[in-house]
Amino acid sequence: MTMIQSTRRLGLQITLVGSIAALWGCLGGQGSTDGGSGADNNSRGSVFVADETTTGGLEIEVEEASIAVGDTSGFFVRVQNARQDGVSNINVACDSEAGVAIIEPQTGYELTNGAGVMSGVIGCERPGSFQLVCRLSVGANRRKFVSVRCTGDIPSGFQGFPGAGGGGLGGGAQTNDDGDVRIVSTGFVDDGDSLAADVATSESIDIVQDFDCDNLPTTVDIEPFYDTYVKLKVQNNLAERVRFSYLQYSVSNVDGNGTEFTSKRLGITQEIDSSLSTEGGTSTTIFVPVFKIYNGGKYVGDPLGVGIQITNSSFQTVSFSLVGETASGDSVEVNAQATASFSNFTRCSSVVSN
Repeated sequence: MTMIQSTRRLGLQITLVGSIAALWGCLGGQGSTDGGSGADNNSRGSVFVADETTTGGLEIEVEEASIAVGDTSGFFVRVQNARQDGVSNINVACDSEAGVAIIEPQTGYELTNGAGVMSGVIGCERPGSFQLVCRLSVGANRRKFVSVRCTGDIPSGFQGFPGAGGGGLGGGAQTNDDGDVRIVSTGFVDDGDSLAADVATSESIDIVQDFDCDNLPTTVDIEPFYDTYVKLKVQNNLAERVRFSYLQYSVSNVDGNGTEFTSKRLGITQEIDSSLSTEGGTSTTIFVPVFKIYNGGKYVGDPLGVGIQITNSSFQTVSFSLVGETASGDSVEVNAQATASFSNFTRCSSVVSN
């Protein structure tokens, strides 16, 4: 079974600071005084233009992998061209999720030095895992995210870092591919097996019940036919509990005619303990019925309501969004996709003779 994972912060609002490209030379009535070296540095007139040849990469390094709430850490942003040389005098703008303060530079943006490096200082204002993002001027189209892990309790009397920048990305646990809450495996249970954590998932989903398993003219031994459940294994690496409240799923071509379907919110109640309780994080397995049987067919949605019968016999990819919040009230959404073969399979082999 193919599983493609992605994760994101619910309600993420990116408000990155835009900036003007750095001046590469002095403006004057007779042009540049460097004898035309600006052309060698990819300038147009006297304004630096960032492109593939001048900004080949952008990297962020935070000095401390884990920062106690109330403490600070330095960070560095390095801008390099396609030859891996540092690019000097280019504006770098940074922002963060609420919970991480950008103490230096307070404005959130600063020019790189002669080695192509911008340095700064961040501080942790509350526990959790948050995103720090830095980007170049809009024309350069470069940005980089890094996870900042804040640990421990808020010290008594701690009031944050007055005057600091950051917080423009909103607040909450970051849940990207390298995130701290993520779906580590996804699959379907379609054969009526017990919904236990170790149950095997299936690469095939039966969408029609039409087999007579004993194949005798005098009796009808109808094949087993079951609702299909999605099995999600979710891992929590945060220092606080996470509680999920609903799942949504979508299928792009239910009937073979391009009909798309997105489910309503399917309510669940599932918690994952703080990662502090188990080294390496904690995990749980969640089962949710997604395709319902009715009158010998299988449906997305409610078969007696706005559901649609699945009639497309093919490989299909189903997208899932699992939504909840942390113990401190931050919204979390994790996403995954799973691909399976939908067709008229027989489940007669599972019939047990009395």
